[in-house]
Amino acid sequence: MSMQQPDWSIMPAVRVDGLEAGRIVLEIAAGRPVRLVSDRGISGLAGAGWWADLQAAWEAEATGPVMALLDCADLPGLVLSALRAGCRDIAFTAGPATPEGVCTRLTSLAEAHGSRLHPAPTGVTEVCWRRNRGATLRQYLHQHIDFKQM
Repeated sequence: MSMQQPDWSIMPAVRVDGLEAGRIVLEIAAGRPVRLVSDRGISGLAGAGWWADLQAAWEAEATGPVMALLDCADLPGLVLSALRAGCRDIAFTAGPATPEGVCTRLTSLAEAHGSRLHPAPTGVTEVCWRRNRGATLRQYLHQHIDFKQM
């Protein structure tokens, strides 16, 4: 039986910095669809394998649909690395120096790997994960993640 995928473009998106941050967001989502979004271009520092492992952990623990979106900024090389690492949802934003046709080629490569290329999401809930990881952070997220369209 196939479950219909949510329209991810309208689902709440929260920028997360690691495993525990994603777990907190999933707890608050309580089974509703949510996008966990990386920092822009972080895979250039942390490596795409790190995000692929987070994606697998979150999906195993989630009680509802979750998208782990790796934001590769305007760097096609990061997209290629993410595809090799097994990331399924990748954000890419063409920059002024991006050659014509790169987005089309990256989209085709993503499809060939069973992945999807997305535009960078707008309206991402930004959280200072370095402070207040406890009750204060949970209260902030409850107030700022918009589940109205559910």
